[in-house]
Amino acid sequence: MIEQGGLGRKIKALRTARGIPLSVMSARTGYSVSALSKMENDRLGLTYDKLTKLTGALGVDIGSLFTDTAQTAVHAGGRRSVARKGEGRNIQTGSYDYLYVSPELSRKRIVPIRGRVHAATLEEFGPLISHDGEEWIYVLDGVLEVHSEFYEPEILEPGDSIYIDSRMGHAYLSKTPGGTDIIAVCTERAEDFVYGEPSAEAARTPDDPAPKSRTRKPKTR
Repeated sequence: MIEQGGLGRKIKALRTARGIPLSVMSARTGYSVSALSKMENDRLGLTYDKLTKLTGALGVDIGSLFTDTAQTAVHAGGRRSVARKGEGRNIQTGSYDYLYVSPELSRKRIVPIRGRVHAATLEEFGPLISHDGEEWIYVLDGVLEVHSEFYEPEILEPGDSIYIDSRMGHAYLSKTPGGTDIIAVCTERAEDFVYGEPSAEAARTPDDPAPKSRTRKPKTR
């Protein structure tokens, strides 16, 4: 079963619990207040790039969207999670279907995703997307056309893969009728967070004044 509803409401609940106005979320993410309202009311698809920006602005782990509690603490080592075939959290966005694997684990260094690409043209896909981190895409079935900001389009067939800097604008298109199945492994940008809370620089909005630099006066002898 594909799930889309609920993520927006969860984001709204997390935002409200933290007392963050939509105007502040807009400044932190770059999305308009109108677009954020549509996301929170599940009227705008939430792709991976949107989810990373929203959770980053909230100061929570992306796994918080799939559990009942906000995941902000760094867990000890020795964790494991077994995912059987088809298990995870299914999200449908229009251009992609996502299956987030092992969503119950918080503060993962990587986000494993089983996906199906539906969009066949850039007109259908829309503007290139970008987000923090890096990602590795492996084609399971079908033919994938990879568009990126600085390179010519690349055609990938089953067994082919590509590794990219996710900050570079990119889009994945299916050249196979019915969709192309992929595995995506995305990295989370953990250096901007300390136990789940944004660092002072990461949390500062464009409207916030930059911290004043303190100059040390030379000592006189």
